[in-house]
Amino acid sequence: ALHFLGGVLRHARGLAAFTNASTNSYKRLIPGYEAPSILTYSANNRSASVRIPYGISKNSARFEFRFPDSSSNPYLAFAAILMAGMDGVKNKMDPGEAMDINLFKLTLDEIREKGIKQMPHTLRRSLEEMLADKQYLKE
Repeated sequence: ALHFLGGVLRHARGLAAFTNASTNSYKRLIPGYEAPSILTYSANNRSASVRIPYGISKNSARFEFRFPDSSSNPYLAFAAILMAGMDGVKNKMDPGEAMDINLFKLTLDEIREKGIKQMPHTLRRSLEEMLADKQYLKE
């Protein structure tokens, strides 16, 4: 499951072309808004772009991808997320350590200092990222 998550986080900047398909999508994906724009995961941190909520049992375990919005085509977005995750499993991608701090309180300089990637801030940038990182979509 962590490798799947690693694939999604690795390809998230290009995935944004599918999951955030409108120019207006990017108005919420900037630091300072409640939408998570920092590409990391956590068990109980709502400021992370991927959350793994606690479940009562193993059967209720799940990922919560918090960056997609309603402008996306859910079929294309879900398919692209699955392909990114499967690429992570295939290539054993490490998602890194969970970030259990409040990421909303970090400044842009602190985010860069920690080397944490962010979602693209424009539709154009997400399309450029998708075109530069599209091999996993072809397999």
